[in-house]
Amino acid sequence: MCFYRYAADVQATKPEVLLVEEAGEILESHIITSLAPETKQMILIGDHQQLRPKVSNYDLSVEKGDGYDLNMSTFERLVKKGYPHCTLIQQHRMRPEISTLVRHLTYPDLVDAGSTKTRPDLRGFSDNVIFVNHDHPEEEDNRIKDRRELTSSSKRNLYEAEMVLKTVRYLAQQGYGSDEIVVLTPYLGQLRLLQEILAQENDPILNDLDASDLSHAGLLGTVAVASSKKRSVHISTIGRLIIPYKSFLFLSNFLQDNYQGEEKDIVVVSMTRCNQSKDIGFMSAPQRLNVLLSRARNAMILFGSVDTFKNARKGKDTYTKLFEHLNGAGHL
Repeated sequence: MCFYRYAADVQATKPEVLLVEEAGEILESHIITSLAPETKQMILIGDHQQLRPKVSNYDLSVEKGDGYDLNMSTFERLVKKGYPHCTLIQQHRMRPEISTLVRHLTYPDLVDAGSTKTRPDLRGFSDNVIFVNHDHPEEEDNRIKDRRELTSSSKRNLYEAEMVLKTVRYLAQQGYGSDEIVVLTPYLGQLRLLQEILAQENDPILNDLDASDLSHAGLLGTVAVASSKKRSVHISTIGRLIIPYKSFLFLSNFLQDNYQGEEKDIVVVSMTRCNQSKDIGFMSAPQRLNVLLSRARNAMILFGSVDTFKNARKGKDTYTKLFEHLNGAGHL
């Protein structure tokens, strides 16, 4: 929500307490415009190690490194300044083979709840976490402008899209239903390609925001109308998920459990990027990888180029740690 549009309405209620959910994803300006002279307490709930607020000008972002930091939330700024906060460390979502990935990269103190240790194994596969490495190059999708990277095109990878189709087909043969599976990708161009490829055998379901982006590009209506005879399958870009898995940080002395956000039993991931220049764009941000790795409850199957990500011009340290762990655990 654009809070500033409703600043007068919010302040007219004279709120004494401002409670902000997903505070790590909200611009500081929106927090400020929600405050009223009567406000005595502000409670921020969120995770600054997930995605930052979205801004359309990369030059003003934290990632640019020029100090403007427009997309640094009040939440992140206060945590980094050492403001008193409390961190929830027990997770109830992911089986240990999955949670150990985010524990290794982001949350070293993360503890698995007992219920996560009895999750069923993935039927028909040799492992519950699988990274399929390949060297099939990506392509430019000039039909779609990727606003998150401020480029005139997006990225897509036909090999990965075809492998995703085969994986979704095989999962269906193992008896898994549509409500148990989601296909994720960072790129809108790959989302569009996945929509086209999966439509051969499935009814791809997009969320409203992804559908809006494709509609603005004039591409949404060109896929065949859904058939009731086809199995539905959910697909989404990472940035359109309702974040996050909760290693919640609470600013103030207020504490409660709250597990919500997008998650599925089985997550199939198309990482898309594979190129000679070792360019991974906005996937260099560790927050995006953190989101990607923390969606699945029972199993995760990823397709990507180890060489491209491990030797990326920016962000390679994070991916080197990831692939060393995956290889050591026999997941690669």
